[in-house]
Amino acid sequence: MKFPQKWMNHWFLRSVAGMTGFRNSYDLRAGETFTPYFQYQIGDYQSDHYLYFKTQPTKGLYTGEVFQKMYEYQGYDLIRYIEFHYEAYEDKQDFLRWLRHETLREQRLMRSYRYFFWMRFPKFKARLQTTLAWVEEEEKRLNPGNEGVAVPGANGANTSGADGAYTPGNDGSAWVVDRIDKGVAEVLHAHSGKIVLYNQYHAVRMIQFLILLKDTQTGGKKQPVHLFKTFSDTDMAAVLRQFEIFGDKKTNTLQVKIGEAKAELDLNDPAVKKLNLALTEFFFSRP
Repeated sequence: MKFPQKWMNHWFLRSVAGMTGFRNSYDLRAGETFTPYFQYQIGDYQSDHYLYFKTQPTKGLYTGEVFQKMYEYQGYDLIRYIEFHYEAYEDKQDFLRWLRHETLREQRLMRSYRYFFWMRFPKFKARLQTTLAWVEEEEKRLNPGNEGVAVPGANGANTSGADGAYTPGNDGSAWVVDRIDKGVAEVLHAHSGKIVLYNQYHAVRMIQFLILLKDTQTGGKKQPVHLFKTFSDTDMAAVLRQFEIFGDKKTNTLQVKIGEAKAELDLNDPAVKKLNLALTEFFFSRP
């Protein structure tokens, strides 16, 4: 349950919401943007590692499905599921931090409801423990003592690295992430395409066109036939990077833009319906 938004403007009611457990920014409102750490697709459920939703999910629904999907796997298959998404996400440190804290949150929620569905709880707990064990293993592999890297100390002391002095108070991780981000941006820019749109307004339209193309399928009552066997948001991000306006954007940044474009896409718009029909007829009509 959430307090109405207007109530949160009153300091006393806002305080009451916090004391009673109803102050929750982890909200379920439609149209809310979020970072897609685990890749997802809009469409019918498939037996693969992607998350599937019939419509653009809210942040709460999306995060819940990340863990619900885990319960389909056991042992090393669970690791394969996690690593499928981990390998596609560029900022490995960010992915690990997010998964660690969300897994701990899931464990706390489970303890709150430990008297319900007790027969399946051991299986749930085992999967969460496996997930945390993988996170710890990957953190050690990714940061083996930070050998050879001079960064600001965790105690806030000012230390120097290859680029000179740093601002006191840094804990080191922010500096490392910043350096990685800059390096990734330079690499992406060097390998990006040079397609230039006449009007930047068409950038969102181009994303929406790719979304419609990705979802093109035959209609009718029979099992629909899709145009693409696989076409993830990660693939779409790679295509978008061939446009100069998106050339230096990281995959997760482009995935957020794709999610926003999906939320803005009105499938009932006559122009969108006409385009959907034209794509279907072009690809699936007999010569």
